[in-house]
Amino acid sequence: MRALPRAKASPAFTFDVRRKLRADAQSRRRPLVWRLAAAFTMVICLFGAVQIGMMLHERQKLDALRIEQQKIQAELAAVKESAKQAEPVVVLENDKGTRVIMDLDSAVQPASLKTYD
Repeated sequence: MRALPRAKASPAFTFDVRRKLRADAQSRRRPLVWRLAAAFTMVICLFGAVQIGMMLHERQKLDALRIEQQKIQAELAAVKESAKQAEPVVVLENDKGTRVIMDLDSAVQPASLKTYD
């Protein structure tokens, strides 16, 4: 290679090569911008999908809580109704744990009906 004569490039050749390199660099930048735009759009779509999924999950939880609340309200209404229909009672309990439950209608008697022997 050293024995070969050294070839000199013309100034137009150097100018053309540099112009070509700049054109290639600019053409590479445009797809990069489009790639960034596509990536940004993808991120926005993923964020939206996650938000929609979370909203649906929260809605399902809220619906389940409403159903449970309705069941509890129905049970409470049933307990209140049974409490209205229950006969009054008196509960007597001592320290030893003995418990006596008396119906008020049969346990309470007027004093004049009691006999003292």
